[in-house]
Amino acid sequence: MPGQAPTKGVRVYAAGIVSNTISVVDVTTRKLVATVDAGTNPYGIARTPDGSKLYITNSGASNVSVLDTAKGRIVTAVTVGLYPHGIAVSPDGAYAYVADTGPDGPGGSDTVSVIHTRTDKVTATWHTGLNPRAVAVSPDGRTLYVACADGLFVVDTGQGAVRSRLPGQARAGGLAVHPDGSRVYVADTWENTLTVIDARSRRVRAQLRVGRNPWQVTPSPDGTRVFVTGANDDTVTAVDTDRLRVFGTVRVGHVPTGITVAGDTVWVATNASSTVDAVDAKSFTLLGSTPLGLATSPSGLVVA
Repeated sequence: MPGQAPTKGVRVYAAGIVSNTISVVDVTTRKLVATVDAGTNPYGIARTPDGSKLYITNSGASNVSVLDTAKGRIVTAVTVGLYPHGIAVSPDGAYAYVADTGPDGPGGSDTVSVIHTRTDKVTATWHTGLNPRAVAVSPDGRTLYVACADGLFVVDTGQGAVRSRLPGQARAGGLAVHPDGSRVYVADTWENTLTVIDARSRRVRAQLRVGRNPWQVTPSPDGTRVFVTGANDDTVTAVDTDRLRVFGTVRVGHVPTGITVAGDTVWVATNASSTVDAVDAKSFTLLGSTPLGLATSPSGLVVA
């Protein structure tokens, strides 16, 4: 079904880093309804607030594809820095922030590309830490958090300048901001922990043991729980954000990476199983898996 427009309704979009496609899954039937041709090695994916456009980092092409969800196809591609991975859209939908991950080591990338979503052009390039991998924006749009090889960088989006750096959060796999902006959640891939950081003081509030090699993290819309994928033990861990303790763990497909929440469902991309798995957010049980086809290898995903 390459290039086929998706059916109407709310859908899950998963970036297939090996298949070079975006898989489209109906959230009600949990069936694969379309496969859209994308760029080379699509990795991260983010949506505008109204869901009309998706921005997809193509790590093998050093650009970002723009998918028009009404047309069901890629409408343009924006050249950014080398090997982009993480991406986030500002709460007002005006900008997309791209982590230009680049090659590892000294001399690699240290930039975030800023795309204006009205023109789909890069309007700024900000210098952060080495090899930025993941990005997350505060609810007021004023702060961008960037996970880099040498720490977590806090960037003022008005100035494009680094406010502070937390070197203890180096080489994090994923980031998320609490819905009220009070906390930042960091998936510490090398430490097998979820770090909870106070957004105002920049101090660590808690470090919780989660699954092995935590990869991505996302809060529930009401902020009462946060969910983390364990890429090396095939789990999703739920954390109670009030008590700051693990609520439960559920087993999913092999090598879970991307994760997002829509309504009462947690959606998980499993890289090695090539599925999108659905988990009930309340009972925290696996509802089912949607096969995307062999060698799809989904990474990021989003609901729009």
